[in-house]
Amino acid sequence: MESSAPGESVQETLSFHELLCRFAPDYLERFGTDMPQRQREVLETILSCRTAALGGQLFGCPDCQKFRYLYHSCNDRHCPLCGTTDADDWLARQQARLLLPVPYFLLTFTLPDDLRTWVRSHPKLGYDLLFAASSQALQDLARDPKRLGAQLGMLGVLHTWSRTLVFHPHIHYLIPGGGLSLDDRTWIASGKKFFLPFRPLANRFRTLFAQKLKKQAPELHAHIPEKIWTQRWNLNVQAAGSGENALRYLARYVFKTATGNRRLDLLPNGKVRWPYRSSQSGQWTHLDLTPDELIRRFLQHVLPQGYCRVRCFGWFHPAAQVRANRLRALLRLAPVLSDAQKQTWKIPEGLLPVAPQPLPESPPVPAPLCPCCQKPMCFLERWEAGQSPPLPQWLRPP
Repeated sequence: MESSAPGESVQETLSFHELLCRFAPDYLERFGTDMPQRQREVLETILSCRTAALGGQLFGCPDCQKFRYLYHSCNDRHCPLCGTTDADDWLARQQARLLLPVPYFLLTFTLPDDLRTWVRSHPKLGYDLLFAASSQALQDLARDPKRLGAQLGMLGVLHTWSRTLVFHPHIHYLIPGGGLSLDDRTWIASGKKFFLPFRPLANRFRTLFAQKLKKQAPELHAHIPEKIWTQRWNLNVQAAGSGENALRYLARYVFKTATGNRRLDLLPNGKVRWPYRSSQSGQWTHLDLTPDELIRRFLQHVLPQGYCRVRCFGWFHPAAQVRANRLRALLRLAPVLSDAQKQTWKIPEGLLPVAPQPLPESPPVPAPLCPCCQKPMCFLERWEAGQSPPLPQWLRPP
């Protein structure tokens, strides 16, 4: 991928966080009073990440009398510096808990264009309805004896951006190709290349979304054009093999921010080049955006405070562990147990034990090296947000 066209000059290349630090203060000054409070708070938090404003730790070398500050991170999930640290741990846990020896499917529920502006103005309600309508549509059709006649287990991940960072809310569901019979006694498999009928599922999703919106917010439902409830809604269904690659794909969106911290070209005309792979051609191309427009597109994807973008349904839900373990027994697998259960449970004859998957440990943060003697510096002191960074003892006045 080339970041610039042949013969086109690039002023400099910056990480997305560096671009925010350069352009976001001015953006806040000009638009801060008109921005949603949540977006303003997130942007201010990101700008304070790894600065003295959040506190930090003082390290020093008493022999050489050199010192260095290490500043605290903001740990905001939208921060391009902090938002990707837990993906490997999460992936390891889900692989051990969710993957079964059956085919998997990846289903994507998308809202129509005409409804996205409304969801952007009412994000929590819009995302809740998207989860509720799509999950219930899947469960309703799956439980129908004419379709599958089974109870599903589902993992849903909310994703709000497209490759060009426009607002595009949709949910990816990872679902085993089959389910537990309604009496909890049998595994009912779907076809390897066919899960549930596409059009009835999309229509059910649309109907449930309209019904739930009208019930929860009738005044908002009344302002939505009637044509939205009669047009076709998009639904994508793909066979996902063993599910492992699809789960790894979803893990990137659980902890990844809309932009990541990729390096971007700042052009002489003041615009920022955003590279992306075209979904139509598969080739790399780019958009040239003003810094203001890039920041605006980034902020569209700030989630409501405390909002959970990953949800489990059916026998994938942690509260349904008894039903999930019954299913694992039907598939001749050892159950997933809590630490307390592991003390008393014995593997029945004929079941295959699942080897425990050790989770990767996060390495400790190494002490910085002294620039003179190259030995690790000693920890001297810690300070919290709102306090002034301390000086080492040898520089303090007597």
